[in-house]
Amino acid sequence: MSQANVELVRSLQPSGVDLVAVFEDGHLDQAGAFDASGGVFDPRFESSFIAGESAGRPRLTYRGVEGFVEGWREWLQAWDRYLVEAERFIDAGEQVVVLVRAQARTRRGGVQMQHAPAAVWTLDHGVIVRIELYLERSQALAAAGLEVREPPRDEA
Repeated sequence: MSQANVELVRSLQPSGVDLVAVFEDGHLDQAGAFDASGGVFDPRFESSFIAGESAGRPRLTYRGVEGFVEGWREWLQAWDRYLVEAERFIDAGEQVVVLVRAQARTRRGGVQMQHAPAAVWTLDHGVIVRIELYLERSQALAAAGLEVREPPRDEA
């Protein structure tokens, strides 16, 4: 069942796209991925945007597919461009961790940035019940119960 979970998530995870363009009014229908009527999302579906609770930033949680879209639109307000590329899909049983590379440009000031966030998709009998979006990969891996490996340190 878990390989089927990975394939389902792979089919829905945006990759090689500018999310600002995808989530603009009128463009989301073209993406087609977040159609709640297809039975892919559980009626209890919720999503959380986790920017770093340890830094005093709250976890923002939304209910339903409409809430998920609302959460993304709120997040993307600060960006002129937000390109995402899925790098790796990790099978964690009833969860799938997706490691992503993002390249973005702010609306204010046109500041370019790159970061490496991750998402934890939780499924129940092949239906998506939760997505947690993390700015820090280590937090996503820990949330899925996976070992977080620190990069080797230079020895003096």
